[in-house]
Amino acid sequence: MPRLKANTSTCSVARALELLGDRWSFLLIREVIFGTRRFDDFAAHLGIARNVLAAKLAALVDAGILEQRPLHQDARRLGYHLTEMGDGLLPAMVALLQWGDRWLQTPDTVPLRIVERATGAELPPVQLLDHAGQPLTRRELDWAPGPGAGDPGIAPLVAAYEKQRRVVPRPIPPAPTAIPRPNAKGKPR
Repeated sequence: MPRLKANTSTCSVARALELLGDRWSFLLIREVIFGTRRFDDFAAHLGIARNVLAAKLAALVDAGILEQRPLHQDARRLGYHLTEMGDGLLPAMVALLQWGDRWLQTPDTVPLRIVERATGAELPPVQLLDHAGQPLTRRELDWAPGPGAGDPGIAPLVAAYEKQRRVVPRPIPPAPTAIPRPNAKGKPR
């Protein structure tokens, strides 16, 4: 299977791992989900070196996952908050927590339960559902090349996946054609 450099890959998983693939990034996001906002609180809760903490928080802000906003309406101090992009990680975070509870803990050692605020009921396990709301297993899933599958950076991997499929391979879309960019005089190059 072809190897791709994660930082130049068009693969969504590789790009996500490039951004979030270290323990501190996910632990910082966990902290924000649980209400931590201040730099000193992150440092105290995680035992992370302050220089590493500053770099990780800056990277998450630069990536658009976190943003800094005033801690209170008229506060001069800023705190860290999830953006819409960061909120999109909530299902992944809950799934990771539930996986850890199931496979790495015992019923007596689970440290936190995720509950619905209104009822106090524990969340059921995160799972994939079909269009009718029924659970799906890995065997019931397939994949299809997306619009970017023809990109030269991912096409070899898509082709390798197609060869591995246990059903008839599908054609891979051609690479997108480059849109001519205007030169300084406004004419296409």
